[in-house]
Amino acid sequence: MKILKKYSSTLGNYVIGILMLLIISIFYPDFGSISHISVLLSDLAILGFLALGQTFPVLTGGIDMSVPYTMCSVAVVINYGMNKFDWNLPLALVIGFALAFIIGSVNGFGIAYLRVHPMIMTYGVNSLLMGLLLTWTGGTAGGNTDDALHVFAKAKVGFIPIITVCFIVAVIFLMFLLTRSSYGKRLYAVGNSRRAAYFSGIHVRRTIMIAYIISSLCVAVGGIFMSGRVGLTYLGMGDSYMFVTLAVVAIGGISMNGGSGHVVGTAGGAVIITILLSVLTVLKISTGMQQFLYGLVLLIAIVVESQGNIFRRRKKA
Repeated sequence: MKILKKYSSTLGNYVIGILMLLIISIFYPDFGSISHISVLLSDLAILGFLALGQTFPVLTGGIDMSVPYTMCSVAVVINYGMNKFDWNLPLALVIGFALAFIIGSVNGFGIAYLRVHPMIMTYGVNSLLMGLLLTWTGGTAGGNTDDALHVFAKAKVGFIPIITVCFIVAVIFLMFLLTRSSYGKRLYAVGNSRRAAYFSGIHVRRTIMIAYIISSLCVAVGGIFMSGRVGLTYLGMGDSYMFVTLAVVAIGGISMNGGSGHVVGTAGGAVIITILLSVLTVLKISTGMQQFLYGLVLLIAIVVESQGNIFRRRKKA
């Protein structure tokens, strides 16, 4: 009962997602077909990895606005290297994850050690990556993804995509990292109060830096899976995901002030946004209106959270 009470809001997200799926299936029967559910699960895996990445900076009270070009840079570098320089897949993946590690380290170092505001630092890195990518590729980052990666990203167990299984495994692993490891305890402590965490002996700066490294690595996986699924890479492939990932973590119950929330909630938020995005596509809602709705969802979530914090403070007083 305690577990159900603790995760009631998260379970509610899954219930809402299922109800959305059932309701839209009444009007569009193909929406609830096995084949389309399989497509939704693939979408969920890609968005889910990106949102898992966003979760860790938000838990510190920060934000990662470099998500779009982190995923794009890693995917394009892997694809471009294999097509232009004849890298094999293992080498390309090592270089791709090394790039993600560097991006996360730069973000984390700037925020934790140079004390640059997270929004400014990560947005600056996003712009830097965009410029470097355009310069390196000459604006021609297209090309087919490696066949092995494409086959893996499209493979299924029954109707469940392999990449969705990978996402579930990642959620379980990160859940234990946050709830059972000393790093997870330090991360929540830093998110709740950096000053208190510092005086309790926690290495605050290192904790924050690791959060941004984890973020970039998760985002890299999402970018790799996306390029493998569509069979190619292109500049700007992550442009639509900046506010989407923020909407996911907000719906998933991750406090935008830091120190509260969990990856199971993020997964629940990803379920709702994945289904919502598919519904909007079916209804032929424009991309601009979709971005407006994501912003509205994020704004409402922040307002509700802030009012909830005010209410709790008054109740304690």
